[in-house]
Amino acid sequence: MKLRSIALAAAATAPVACNAQKTENVKVDLDAKDEIKIAYLLGSQFGMQLQNVSEQQLEFPVDDATFFAAIDDGYKMIKDTSFKIKYSDSVMTTIAASMNSRARALQAAKMPLPPKSLDSTDTAAAPKAPEKPAPFTAEQASNASYLLGVQFGAQVASLSEQSALDLSLSTFKQSVRDTRANAADSTKKLQLPADTLNAVGLRFRDRLMEQRKANIEKQKAEEAKLKEAVAPLRGDTLADGTQAKLNFKVKATGVSVSAENLEAYAGKPLFVFYFSTTCGHCRHATPEIKAIASEFKDKGIKSIAVASGGNNKRAVRGYIEEFKLDEAGIDVFFDESREFGELYSDGYVPKVYIVKEDGSLSTFKSFEAQKDSIRGELSKLAK
Repeated sequence: MKLRSIALAAAATAPVACNAQKTENVKVDLDAKDEIKIAYLLGSQFGMQLQNVSEQQLEFPVDDATFFAAIDDGYKMIKDTSFKIKYSDSVMTTIAASMNSRARALQAAKMPLPPKSLDSTDTAAAPKAPEKPAPFTAEQASNASYLLGVQFGAQVASLSEQSALDLSLSTFKQSVRDTRANAADSTKKLQLPADTLNAVGLRFRDRLMEQRKANIEKQKAEEAKLKEAVAPLRGDTLADGTQAKLNFKVKATGVSVSAENLEAYAGKPLFVFYFSTTCGHCRHATPEIKAIASEFKDKGIKSIAVASGGNNKRAVRGYIEEFKLDEAGIDVFFDESREFGELYSDGYVPKVYIVKEDGSLSTFKSFEAQKDSIRGELSKLAK
């Protein structure tokens, strides 16, 4: 999911659907495990950011029930790629755009006006301050609360994965509540003192750095293993170094179809779209890719789309739904093993491939510049 500039920073690295009516009162003390203390630290930092966004940047009342339920949704979204949050990516993007527009309008309304000219001959009217935008409606406040909650939960889940720690979501939410209570009434203290939170922040930063080093070593090992796995699949190459033929035994996880490779497509002309769900150029190209697939689907040419390994199944399913790829008869795969990308891509998307009946492969690296050539090559293969 792409959320815009209201997105919160992961300040936790610095040293410094839940039923809202049945809120559990979580207790945290100095003897708690570090995972618990870290979750509490994150809640305190994100709680302060929530106060800043809701009271300073956007000036709206947080809908607590919606916000805390959304934290659970955001957490599940990262932990379970099949989980769907309340709104689609496009709706969430619209909500974020509305929030950013309001933030800019409020900022403009608070800006001091330039001093009035002292020149007696200046007859220009004095500039007027921009009008302050109307308050959020209840629906807008609820939507903003949901988006922020999803962002909170998603970041906790991501930090949990980055640190390889089981961070307590209930403790995190308790800390957010404690921090907001403290902001409203300074006599209501946090459950952990500032020096403890600072020390926990330092340890958490070190943990993240150690885990990142471990992940780099793991990635190197996985890359070596991948090269070993695809070695038997490699064939002759063309002058530019690309593979001359498509090996249909290459692993590809079916998303809209049940398959583990591309063997079902051997022996027939094939139109292939290699993309990423987060690539702007891919999204721009997709409607025309869909149009080309529709144009040739009754002319003996099958179309497939392969999402690059940097995606996840939830995002790929969302992409299928958003662009209605099934309407064009496009079968969609996920390069989960990264074998397709290792063999046929240079790391850049989008790419288009045309495969002849004998497996001969033509690679098109610039769709916008080559789409007429692509149509021409497909026309030659059409029946």
